[in-house]
Amino acid sequence: MNAFRVVSQTGSITKAAAILGYSQSAVTSQIKKLEAVVRAPLFERRREGVRLTPGGERFLPYVTRLLRLSDEAMSVLAPKASLVGRMTIGASESITTYRLPDVIRHFHSAHPDVRLTLRTFHEGPAHMAEALARGDIDVAVTHCVDPGPEGAQSKRLATEPLTLVATPEHPLAERDVVTSADLCGTRTLIVQATCVYDVALRTALPADRTVAPFQFGTIEAVKIAARSGQGVALLPKVAVTDQLLAGELVELCWASPVTVSSYALWGENWEESRLLTALDAQLDRVAGEWHRPDRGPHGGIVPRIPSPSTGSRYPGLVSG
Repeated sequence: MNAFRVVSQTGSITKAAAILGYSQSAVTSQIKKLEAVVRAPLFERRREGVRLTPGGERFLPYVTRLLRLSDEAMSVLAPKASLVGRMTIGASESITTYRLPDVIRHFHSAHPDVRLTLRTFHEGPAHMAEALARGDIDVAVTHCVDPGPEGAQSKRLATEPLTLVATPEHPLAERDVVTSADLCGTRTLIVQATCVYDVALRTALPADRTVAPFQFGTIEAVKIAARSGQGVALLPKVAVTDQLLAGELVELCWASPVTVSSYALWGENWEESRLLTALDAQLDRVAGEWHRPDRGPHGGIVPRIPSPSTGSRYPGLVSG
């Protein structure tokens, strides 16, 4: 079943074999045996790799749950011993790069027998919620425009300071105040339309843009474009600290009317998980250095009541 899960994540027998430390033929044999047991094809073989069949997609969440329960069962027999198991964390690019390294380092130091896998998402948070629902990832850590996702399987971690940046030579850099109306006619540089930072910027604009934005796919590419004077960019301040200190970029005097925060999301089957509890403790520890929201009387985030007016499981997520 683990081979099935890894192949489904990588879309490749070759990549899965490398991750698992098996030969390709061994992985193929395990998949064929599993298909014989369930009496259904689980993958479609294609020239560029493999992908799940509709039956495989329905089967994956159960496999993910069984593997986790197996690991948890081994741990619960010796609750004072080190945790064992596996967890796949999905995170947005900026969180992966600038926020999670300390979390992963502290978590691995405390729980070396837990196998963590990190997947980076360049799309908006709604894509991560879909991956979570499919069982592709176990936990999502993402940025959302406030108010973000609501419900028992979500937690607000910290406010993420954003800054609007451009080169010192940009015409708006000389302005004492940059208005949202100014930005409607200015070239903006974005990761992509579903990126939460562009959603935040579009939410703040009083009208549609008259200049189409340039889309670059990654934060690093947006930073390079901004440094070359191609336009202005709204990014997490932590992502451009070095460029600001070096004088390559400057902060524009613009106050956003919306805020963005980091959130953790998880599936219902992780509610009683010791692994989730351990990860949550490390997120709390490291997020203490971030801009944090108001906390409850015992140090925990005050839970929100799920919104009955939306059909989404994570109603605060936007897809652009």
